[in-house]
Amino acid sequence: TKVIPSLVYWFIGDPAQAQEAMEDPSLDRVMTGFDFKFFVQSTIWSVKDLDKEVKDGIWFPAAVSKEVLFKSRDRMGTQKAKPLWTEIMELMGGEFQTIKDKFYEES
Repeated sequence: TKVIPSLVYWFIGDPAQAQEAMEDPSLDRVMTGFDFKFFVQSTIWSVKDLDKEVKDGIWFPAAVSKEVLFKSRDRMGTQKAKPLWTEIMELMGGEFQTIKDKFYEES
């Protein structure tokens, strides 16, 4: 696990280990695929390019708790979880809530 302070969490995992965890009867609770986060694409910017895109309002930096970041996002059950982006924009409030509302209005 590598953590870059105040920037991003970076985890490297093995899907086979996730599968083993889902089948492990010794765990406190049953785990599902929604308990794991795997990302298959990355985007890399130069520092200047990312700064410009943040200033241009393309990206919105956010400080997010690990509880929000790693919350199970099971959207198949009766209590559907919000997508991560939606929840973060709502938690940030103000203009970010407005941007989120406008995005869904146009969808």
